[in-house]
Amino acid sequence: MGKYEPLARYLESREDNSWNATFAQIEERLGFPLPRSASEHRAWWSNQRNSNHSQTAGWQKAGWETREVDLRRGLVRFERANKSVAGQPKFDLWRQAMAMSGINDRDQLIETALTALIQREASRTLIGMGGTAPEAVSAPRERPFK
Repeated sequence: MGKYEPLARYLESREDNSWNATFAQIEERLGFPLPRSASEHRAWWSNQRNSNHSQTAGWQKAGWETREVDLRRGLVRFERANKSVAGQPKFDLWRQAMAMSGINDRDQLIETALTALIQREASRTLIGMGGTAPEAVSAPRERPFK
């Protein structure tokens, strides 16, 4: 993320699903002025995936996208990219997992969660084949209805 990490961290910390920000508010969060291109070119605020733009990577990694850019007035609307149907942001799962595991790095958290999932499923498969895995807990057996 680099120099735009403070903005990404700020967006991650927000409880709501949108933020109407002035360019000045964004600069305040960053601790430095936005480049001239941010106020002259709408493309600077684009949500293009896998681009070489560090600012875009920052807000996207935080789970946000830009909307309604007004260059003349120096305004941009950020919206959470992944909202659940009920309106509760999906980022609550990240916070819960981070709190439970004590892991604050998302990439490390993903790797740890996937490793645990693979180990659990491998143990269930082994038990199902008649093997043993002392640390594994097998799923309850299904019983046919009579």
